Amino acid sequence: MHFSFYPYQLKFRFPFVIAHGTRTHTEVVYVKVEYQGLTGWGEAALPPYLNETQETVLMFLNRYASAVTDMSLDEATAFTQQTAEKNYPAMAALDMALWDIKLLQNGTSIHVGSSEILNKPLNTYTIGVCNAKEMNLKVDEALANGFKLFKLKLNGIDDERMVNDFRLITSLPFAVDANQSWADVSVAKEKAHWLKENGCIFIEQPFAQEELDKSAVLTQENILPVYADESCQTISDLGNLKDAFSGINIKLMKCGGITPALEMITKARQLNLKILLGCMSESTVGCRAAAHLAPLVDYTDLDGPFLISNDCFIGLKMENGSVKTDKLQQRNNLRAS
Repeated sequence: MHFSFYPYQLKFRFPFVIAHGTRTHTEVVYVKVEYQGLTGWGEAALPPYLNETQETVLMFLNRYASAVTDMSLDEATAFTQQTAEKNYPAMAALDMALWDIKLLQNGTSIHVGSSEILNKPLNTYTIGVCNAKEMNLKVDEALANGFKLFKLKLNGIDDERMVNDFRLITSLPFAVDANQSWADVSVAKEKAHWLKENGCIFIEQPFAQEELDKSAVLTQENILPVYADESCQTISDLGNLKDAFSGINIKLMKCGGITPALEMITKARQLNLKILLGCMSESTVGCRAAAHLAPLVDYTDLDGPFLISNDCFIGLKMENGSVKTDKLQQRNNLRAS
């Protein structure tokens, strides 16, 4: 088993503005695994929110590679999840690369045999906080790429203007992501009613991640489904979230890859939680890996490849508003670390 690692910087088409600030790019590290004539790819995306860097990811990856060189795929996958050191983006990149090879070997899908195999959830196109002119450009681009559902980023200040600007452009459904920017429960209830009247279908992370009591009050009002994002990192969080939220946002970068994401999906269903499958603005590699799980969830938010301008890969496309995986192909050269 041979490993190669490629640091890279993804650049947004538009500045990505949320309640926490503005980003113009995302640092990533690609992982290439070669095994028995097959090649698998993975991606570690590193927004500031995750507190990991290319340097910490590369250190983890190099230690891991030296330990699993002679292991089988299953042994290497298990070792990834059992390691005492938890660098979740790096673990995710390794796990998805190993899954990539497994699927090439077996010629099958992750969800084979599932009763939900025909489920094709709608995929959201995320629009960061912006003015009306930029909103128009983003909606036009999304529609041109086949999106039928949107997610508006809110900051607690420009919320009403964002929704009104969006509604002047399209009548398509949308969700909102407050990114912890709401503070007052009474105001949140009023906003939820107003959002529902304007076609919103769910609210994501309205309050600070530790303020589960506030989220529980809003959820119990049953105005709109309320999904946890920052409050939900790994499977260990789910027990505390079942009474505070209607659903959760699972991201491979947060939980450590496809393997733990599958476990989270099973546990979430047992707790009657809805599931949004999200991303950290990954390129095609990361979003395509997550898209293998799409038939098992309620909504997907795997729009990363459509938000960046310098994707080195192709292999993910939209079909009737849902993501569809295709053969992964590299279209730009990468420089190994």
